Amino acid sequence: MKLELNLGTGKKIVYRYQLQNNVYDLQYDISQEGLNEADVQMKWKADLYKTERLLSEQKRVSTICYKYYKKDFDYLSEMQDDEVELEDKVEWIAFKQSYFTSILKPEIPFSNKDSKLKVTNFKSGDKKFFSHIKKYESTVTIDFSKQSKHTFSWFFGPNDFEILKSYHSDYEDIINYGWGIFRWINIYAIQPIFNVLAETGLGFGLVILLLTLLIKVVLMPIQWKMYVSSAKMKILKPEIDELSAKYPKKEDAMKKQMEMMTLYRESGASPLAGCVPMLIQMPILLAIFRFFPAAFELRQQGFLWAEDLSSYDSIYDFGVYIWPYGDHISLFTLLMSVTTLVYTWQNSGSMQQAQQPGMPNMKVMMYIFPLMMIFFFNNYSSGLSYYYFISTLISILLMILIKKFFVDEEKLRAKMAAKKAVVKQGGTKKKSKFQEKIEQMQKAQQDRVKQIKK
Repeated sequence: MKLELNLGTGKKIVYRYQLQNNVYDLQYDISQEGLNEADVQMKWKADLYKTERLLSEQKRVSTICYKYYKKDFDYLSEMQDDEVELEDKVEWIAFKQSYFTSILKPEIPFSNKDSKLKVTNFKSGDKKFFSHIKKYESTVTIDFSKQSKHTFSWFFGPNDFEILKSYHSDYEDIINYGWGIFRWINIYAIQPIFNVLAETGLGFGLVILLLTLLIKVVLMPIQWKMYVSSAKMKILKPEIDELSAKYPKKEDAMKKQMEMMTLYRESGASPLAGCVPMLIQMPILLAIFRFFPAAFELRQQGFLWAEDLSSYDSIYDFGVYIWPYGDHISLFTLLMSVTTLVYTWQNSGSMQQAQQPGMPNMKVMMYIFPLMMIFFFNNYSSGLSYYYFISTLISILLMILIKKFFVDEEKLRAKMAAKKAVVKQGGTKKKSKFQEKIEQMQKAQQDRVKQIKK
């Protein structure tokens, strides 16, 4: 399509739009004849409509993204009004929503002269507050001093990782998969596996189930290590409680700590042995937290009672918003919370109570967390809640199987007792450098206390 503005005396401006087959691009040309304008400002504005089930969630993830010439991409605030004056030439500008984006990419980068971007939230009382996401505005400068025609590519399409990546222009960076290691896990591990499973033609509920099983298989050695460590700490708990009763005073804390370190060394147990495997798993858990809400493939894909795995599932709508819960009941969120509560109870046997006044009771904190999840995840992607529910359920079953068929606590108790006896009799059990360092610090602390008392 061609639009032409004739200004007379040989002066005119021409716009050309051309659609292409099987792509999401619109080719866009601007040319001028007989005009001496060097810098021309182009204004692109849009008040984007709500397209998803939950408008508040759309507003939370929608903004303007942009990429400076030969640099990393950047974006305006997703949570509040924001504005930026461009500091360098710009390769492309994107008006991003939760699952769709418009991207304007010039053949020659935009000039940063008098160029700015702005995103504005509609305020309560505005007629567009309940129907539109945000107000997007961009003002960029096109340099006509060296050529009279400029060509642009205008992308209108889904936030599908593989589609955006196929443009080789870093469009995929607009998908919020987290930062650092979390993004790497999603891009180089979760996304490729998810793509392979999706290509089988199975429903996405089954795809998520298979993905969960594969991740659990990979993490099986860590699960094993965590259970053995938990079992050892559970066996030692009576002796730890005796030490706590033996040294109830605050000034005896160093003595108690030293005897605990000796107990751990003699028995071959370590309170850190269960923490390290958990720390290894945490990046995957947090990466998944970003992956499912951003996965375009789940949009409008139903499973069981969930109508859309990219949005919340509801088994009952209240018809009114109840703060801070919401206006519906998400069953996947309830199931996730219940399994997390069971998993916490299953592993609470080795958890120590707070011994110092004013210190939080970790058992109480761990039981409160699953209840908080009911409120926090009620409006989140049902695909995410479903994944966490299945993942935690598998962890519970694995712990039961390990305890029943693979780890005999009585044999482990006897083995720890034998190791403890060998060490007490002058065996060759060597202290780790960490234990030696801790004991040196504790001894130095005791010496300082003695000097103060003198």
